[in-house]
Amino acid sequence: MIGAVNTLTLDMIYSSLPGLPALGEEVSTGHFHMTLGGGPSAALITAARLGVEARLATYIGNDTLGALVRTFLDQEPIAFHDFGPKEGAALVNVTSVMTFPQKDRSFVSYFAPQRIEETEDSAVCDYLSDSELVIISGSNENVIHHLAANGCKILYDVGWSNDLSLDALIPVLRSVAVFSPNEKEALKMTCTARAEDALKILSRVVRHPIIKLGARGALLWQDGGAVHIPPAPFISVDTTGAGDAFLGGVAYGMSRNWSMPQCVRFGNYTGGKATTAIGCLTARSSLEEYKQLEPQMR
Repeated sequence: MIGAVNTLTLDMIYSSLPGLPALGEEVSTGHFHMTLGGGPSAALITAARLGVEARLATYIGNDTLGALVRTFLDQEPIAFHDFGPKEGAALVNVTSVMTFPQKDRSFVSYFAPQRIEETEDSAVCDYLSDSELVIISGSNENVIHHLAANGCKILYDVGWSNDLSLDALIPVLRSVAVFSPNEKEALKMTCTARAEDALKILSRVVRHPIIKLGARGALLWQDGGAVHIPPAPFISVDTTGAGDAFLGGVAYGMSRNWSMPQCVRFGNYTGGKATTAIGCLTARSSLEEYKQLEPQMR
């Protein structure tokens, strides 16, 4: 079984916009899509859709946004439990994603005030205790250490911040089996200029460091050196959530006891597949399609 810990986000996606409005102006589009956002939950759903038993520990709350999130989760092949406070709680994040033809995306996000008590950590660990793998991000240090000490393999991701530092992450990474920053994050935290050099530094801390290279595939540390795993041959429409889908593919492979190069190759497939539609969970991966494309990814 694969588990995950994640505060959930709703993505409101406005696509094919002509541009951003100036103050006092309005722009419109006929293309709108609402979906669950990225993070460990998106990685977990990617793996679960492929047939893995999956369980999500999350913090939803009991407001209108929480009810909406539950309708999305109920459509996915995962079990989930809300560990958030039951009264007066608004815990769901909301992101407006704006996409423009031939341009990068823009975002406006609301991050709900965190009301998570540390006393819930033990309950989360109990809920995920049967998981072979757990996907997690953020600062859940107590949960990570406890699960790792009980034999669970932790797959850890990190988001960009201006103060991103490897030294600050080392207490967490010591308990992590797989760490998968993107290239920009890896270079920032290791103060290096080359992904290969960053990967070497990360290999001193994490058993399986992986650096996501976007459209160029991924780098894996294997047998004392950096190994490049080529990308899947997809035409990208929207890169939102691609890194989460990548990690879901890696988790699926690990749950099937594949070799790490094969896990990363499959992650490149699931991550690439996610970019072929608007929204991080819209396009669905399949083992049949992967088998057809895999020879082109070597």
